[in-house]
Amino acid sequence: MSLHTETIPVVRESASRCIAPSADAPSRALSTAALAAWLSSHDFPDIHSRSIDGVTPLMLASLHCEDRVVAALLDAGARVESIDDEGNHALWYACLGGAPAPILQLVDAGSEIDHANDDDITCLMQAAASGHVEVMQLLLSLGASEGLSAPDGRNAFDMAADRGFELLRAVRRLGQANRGTSGADSARPAIEADVFPDKAA
Repeated sequence: MSLHTETIPVVRESASRCIAPSADAPSRALSTAALAAWLSSHDFPDIHSRSIDGVTPLMLASLHCEDRVVAALLDAGARVESIDDEGNHALWYACLGGAPAPILQLVDAGSEIDHANDDDITCLMQAAASGHVEVMQLLLSLGASEGLSAPDGRNAFDMAADRGFELLRAVRRLGQANRGTSGADSARPAIEADVFPDKAA
């Protein structure tokens, strides 16, 4: 899937951010019967089947931060190296979901942390471009390479800076729309220049 910096359409539903499970939450995998029921409820005939856009059960569970389902699928032999129609693997989906447990499970199971999709975008780059700083921090702590670059020459930190600049400009526009231009707004270009000197015009 190509690099997105705003809404990311995945399997025809919202990839809303997930709340990280409590440290006290059970981390055991589902039973075989419960896993079979989960697969059936999502129209997957088995753990290796594919849905829209080549999405596997492991990808879907990772996206929705269902760490017990992820654990059960891994225990049952789901392949972490499987990719969807655009070259994304389950770890990419887990990073979209944002909960640490599936990310950790997949990396521990051997998922390639620096895998690049068909657009040469890694999980770290996607997290950066989406503004998911906590996912970036986790991936870096797990050994993701910060030196890889996208086809446009930007690395993950460049993308994070660009995303921050976009957000700053959006906040500025909202402020102007809500208050009208004021004397305070005249100071904002100087603030932007201090925070993002390479973007100052």
